[in-house]
Amino acid sequence: MQAFDMKRKYMYNFSSYEELSYVCRTNNWDIALSKDTSVLSEKRPVIKTRSGQVELSCPITIHPMEGFDGLEDGTPSELTKRRWLRFSGSGASLIWSEAISVVPEGRTNDHQLMITEDNLDVYKELISEMKKNSDAPVIAQLTHSGRMSKNSATKTPLFITRNLEYERVRPGDKDVEPVSDEYLSSLPEKYAEAAKLAVKAGFDGVDIKACHGYLLGESLSAYNREGIYGGSYINRTRLYRECFDAVVSAVPDNIIIGARFGLSDMIKYPYGFGVTKDEIPQPDFTEPVKLLKECVEKGLGVIDMTMGSPYFNSYINRPANMGPYVFVEHPLAGVARLENAGYVVKQAIPELCLIGTGYSYLKEQAIYAAAGLLNENRADCVGFGRMAFAYEGFANDMKNGFMDKNKSCISCGKCTEIMRAGGTTGCPIRDQQIYLPIYRKLCMHKED
Repeated sequence: MQAFDMKRKYMYNFSSYEELSYVCRTNNWDIALSKDTSVLSEKRPVIKTRSGQVELSCPITIHPMEGFDGLEDGTPSELTKRRWLRFSGSGASLIWSEAISVVPEGRTNDHQLMITEDNLDVYKELISEMKKNSDAPVIAQLTHSGRMSKNSATKTPLFITRNLEYERVRPGDKDVEPVSDEYLSSLPEKYAEAAKLAVKAGFDGVDIKACHGYLLGESLSAYNREGIYGGSYINRTRLYRECFDAVVSAVPDNIIIGARFGLSDMIKYPYGFGVTKDEIPQPDFTEPVKLLKECVEKGLGVIDMTMGSPYFNSYINRPANMGPYVFVEHPLAGVARLENAGYVVKQAIPELCLIGTGYSYLKEQAIYAAAGLLNENRADCVGFGRMAFAYEGFANDMKNGFMDKNKSCISCGKCTEIMRAGGTTGCPIRDQQIYLPIYRKLCMHKED
């Protein structure tokens, strides 16, 4: 695929609502925009639980964003606490935690979070402090990093199926065998145990994560795996359904059941979920919608939607002006794709609370896209990740009808650069005191 010309006119030139609207209109990028931002302060969003519903204070939420700053035993560090407390004071109505591993071997690194009986009180104290800032529900994202597992307990990647597309960028995977059925069948119990601990810690909800090439997300594309966890739709979705059912059975009925869910991997068939069989894959939402409907019947109340993989095609799930991957399209085309993918699901399953994504790329103009999305009922909520790193109190400002361009995320990708370099993740542009020295040391190889 030919790389997109990053010098194309209007790449960066949308410093106002009018310019952004013009660029979208002239390029046929279907991004809803509205100057009526009053919807951002409404108490409209509702998440259904098995025993009732949870009303959110506004439709602005925070995506799960990895900090990679936990202690080696999975306990939140002082940096973790600082970040979560900033999120709770941002004005957002829902805080979706970063990945919390359900098993030691499934951590992306030795600083990924993990709840245990030994550190449970630390999580309790942190969530209690967060609740002093806001009554926003906090969701625990439960995960197994699978192919991306890399820690002192994991000598080789733990993946479900051979994936020639991933092996092109991760050639070492060729020498590793997929995990056994016996190992996979042990995981539902691990998810249930982690969910029970999350509830004890004070989390208001749990997320059974399936996206971005991590274990449960990859299981959905195990077309070439033999046995009970591969091949047919029933088999490919088996592990996710087993883990989902185990979590639902383990937690009280008033707990929010959520999913950070990849609607399409945008990776060539038979290596990606939710794609056509074309040489250049396009989204096919038939199976994702089918699986989500099945989960809604069992208690799924909210999804934080995504697409693509940050390890393979990050421009899909995180449109940006800069980054480590070759750009093959204008980032606004990516924003439009994400918005319209969410709208397909919203139309198909209107009772499911859907959180839209991709808006940090728009910087301070994100307020108009968020308002447009909600005013046209294309989603129930708008989620922000990079923006939440960069812009302290961003949701409070959005609810008051403005965003400060001098505080907004500039879509530079430096937070991701720090993560790729093995550091603790944050914004070295807007949160310089903490993260600029880290960026300089790890990414620029300079000492302050």
